[in-house]
Amino acid sequence: MKRNDIILIASVLFIAILSFGLYLAAHSEPGAFVRVVVDGEEQAVLPLNEDTTYEIETDSGVNLLEISDGAARIKEADCPDKLCVHQKKIQKQGESLVCLPHKVIVSVISDEEEDGIDAIAQ
Repeated sequence: MKRNDIILIASVLFIAILSFGLYLAAHSEPGAFVRVVVDGEEQAVLPLNEDTTYEIETDSGVNLLEISDGAARIKEADCPDKLCVHQKKIQKQGESLVCLPHKVIVSVISDEEEDGIDAIAQ
């Protein structure tokens, strides 16, 4: 490979990474609610604009979901690995918290998703 080949490859990679970063920044909107799903069944939908704690009870244990300052996180869990407790707070559409031992998924959704309107229905 010659010098110009390396410059071309580096330029294409830089443009691709920059484009991906700009795309993510432009399409990450704050969510309005969090949806709590346990073992495939919706258990609750909670607003992100109200500070609260919610106890998620499953057949295999308990998780404590904390919503504060427009973000949600799993504050406590009695699962063996506690990976869900160490995940970052979520607040933008599409972000999720997952506790595999308890089969819990907490996802950020928008106003439209709560109303039952999705991209296909529009």
